[in-house]
Amino acid sequence: MILLISVGVFLVLGTLILLGYQLSTAEKRVVVGRLDQLVQGAPSPVASVSLGYQDGERGGLRGLLRNVGRYVESPRWTISLENRMLRAGLPLRSGEFVVLCVGSALLLAMLLFLVGGGKGIVAFVGAALGFVFPFILVNAKTTKRMKAFNSQLCDALTLIANSLRTGYSFMQAADMVAQEMRPPISVEFSRTVKEMNLGVTMENALGNLAKRINSEDLDLVLTAVLIQRQVGGNLSEVLDNIAKTIRERVRIRGEIRTLTAQGRISGIVISLLPLVLGVVIFVMNPEYIRVLFVHPVGKIMLGVALAGQVIGIFVIRRIVNIEV
Repeated sequence: MILLISVGVFLVLGTLILLGYQLSTAEKRVVVGRLDQLVQGAPSPVASVSLGYQDGERGGLRGLLRNVGRYVESPRWTISLENRMLRAGLPLRSGEFVVLCVGSALLLAMLLFLVGGGKGIVAFVGAALGFVFPFILVNAKTTKRMKAFNSQLCDALTLIANSLRTGYSFMQAADMVAQEMRPPISVEFSRTVKEMNLGVTMENALGNLAKRINSEDLDLVLTAVLIQRQVGGNLSEVLDNIAKTIRERVRIRGEIRTLTAQGRISGIVISLLPLVLGVVIFVMNPEYIRVLFVHPVGKIMLGVALAGQVIGIFVIRRIVNIEV
């Protein structure tokens, strides 16, 4: 039994590592494909798609994941999950992501089952944590991607404004951003240009871009573009002013982050101090601190202390998080 579980852990872990490598290098393959296209003058199978799908990925491990994922897709949550995948820049359908979550849950459940001496409750906790873990990774990748997009937005606005001054249309200027800049902003503008080429109106294409990228700065830009299309005006000058505003906001955020660094560090120290102190006391005198986990009054004190920690962390975060 233990041998079978060990073999299963090895197979599931190897599968997840291979899939994780393919997904983490998807955007890098897009950049390599574009460089090959510029050097050789021929279209690249990687550069022809926005998220790095290749014909060779229809078979093998990725093809198996895609085929299995089709059977677990549901209209109720498919749209929500696929929007998450788009925001994170992952070339995954909702069913494929669910298969990854189930695989991660099985892997962690089997690992904890082996380490925990065959206890079912330990395996259940491992399965729950393993299923949630891919969502945590997706949220982290989404946050990182949104920060990268916002850091590129000022340069993209400057490029669009200069292109408009030379006589380009807004669609041609957006295509210039897709060709000249790096992911993730090039990927998103490339998808928007493709939508407009396929007949989608500019308003709907820009609305889809705003749904994929949850950014206040981008919403400001798209609002200005849509208003200019209705009432007219010098769009290049408007974009230059927005770019200056965004740069000032970034500068002010940096200053605020510097001024609130002491408060954030204080919150981290206050949060970790009871835990570290408890571990030190447990190492020095286990019997002394064990009363907290055994005596009813000790359990009540731990619960109150934990609630106080959570409230303190929330209050400190509210103090140091200043909206600009």
